[in-house]
Amino acid sequence: MTVQAPSEPRPAPPVSLGLYRFALIFAAVVLIHIKWGAMVTSTGSGMAFTDWPLARGSFWPPDMDMADLFEHLHRIFGAVIGLMSLIMLVWIHRHDSRSWMIKTAWVIFLLIVAQGLLGGLGVLMGEEGGNTWAPASILHGIMAQPTLCLAAAIAFLQSPACNEKISLPADVLTSARKLCVFALVMVLVQLSIGSVVRHTNQQGMLWLHVFMALFVSTSILAATAYAQGKIVPQAPGFRRLCYWIMGTLLTQLVLGFVTLGARQVKDPSNIEYIGRSIIVSSHVVFGAFLFMLATLLMIRVWRVRPDAGPS
Repeated sequence: MTVQAPSEPRPAPPVSLGLYRFALIFAAVVLIHIKWGAMVTSTGSGMAFTDWPLARGSFWPPDMDMADLFEHLHRIFGAVIGLMSLIMLVWIHRHDSRSWMIKTAWVIFLLIVAQGLLGGLGVLMGEEGGNTWAPASILHGIMAQPTLCLAAAIAFLQSPACNEKISLPADVLTSARKLCVFALVMVLVQLSIGSVVRHTNQQGMLWLHVFMALFVSTSILAATAYAQGKIVPQAPGFRRLCYWIMGTLLTQLVLGFVTLGARQVKDPSNIEYIGRSIIVSSHVVFGAFLFMLATLLMIRVWRVRPDAGPS
């Protein structure tokens, strides 16, 4: 009777520069779309049209004003992202045989479909001449964050940097992973609270969001400093990522204080204050970018291998 040797883990496919570049562009488009969606919320343009998926019964309604344009381009942008996610899903199916990568592509595609449905529900359940339905809008804002992070994760996992061979002592690696996961969870909680504040203007949630910034910043700094001290000497890519995280965190904190003074209640009349809306929406997009960088840090740390130790 012969005994078969255990099968080897399926190796990563050769890097496809085309897929990698497309994934990078896709992640950048999602980030821009988050910025545009934040502008829609900040200007109170979400109910520029009361029907969905069409706008006043038309694909491109005539005589649009500024609020109409903000909302309609947000919808068009969303459709483009949906098409790009479908292309990426098919591309990954054809190029990458790893089941978990295919599942990730499916998850991001379904997230984007759900995002579109939530956006439509917010309009259909919203108040004519007022604001979109808050529960759907809050979820719509929250789900945009993991969508961006999955897009960035796919780009990294299709890049040459994904194949770096790095190892650390098991106890050091365990600590690094725990710090990164905790920081990522804290950022997601903070972004979720921020979405509630933007769509409901609850003062209690606003001040919780402000005070949470201290704990979130501390957790990010701890995870980044630990990775910088333990992993950076072995991988220059970690150094660049850590610098980006530090710079983005500092910018986000400054924008947070500015936003606290510039923010206004979500209302259609805010279309008159484009400058304020640009500032407030920048705070949103830098928060999303920070969440994306924290996700990349966690993925890179998770791909570090524990030292084999003495044989």
